[in-house]
Amino acid sequence: MPAAVEFAQLVSAPANSRIEIRSLANFFARHTTTADPFDVETQKIRPRYEQLIGTLERRLRDVQVYRLGTVAVTCYIAGFDGDGNLSGLRTIAIET
Repeated sequence: MPAAVEFAQLVSAPANSRIEIRSLANFFARHTTTADPFDVETQKIRPRYEQLIGTLERRLRDVQVYRLGTVAVTCYIAGFDGDGNLSGLRTIAIET
């Protein structure tokens, strides 16, 4: 997988962007492993997150999450597909 700085260049992030790399499990932990077991709404959507994790792990190898930015954090879940291409998805997390 690309190093943090190399990945930031691949996605044309500003040179001074804050960059963080996380594992897939760590990225989704608040929705799966550390989710409040007594929060009914959280538990309703938990299987959807678990299914997404499973799909990403089956379809991509060496999956990592790159987080770029501070308040509006652009999160890239990236890994190599069956042809060896860097592939994945992007989302935005608002963190105040």
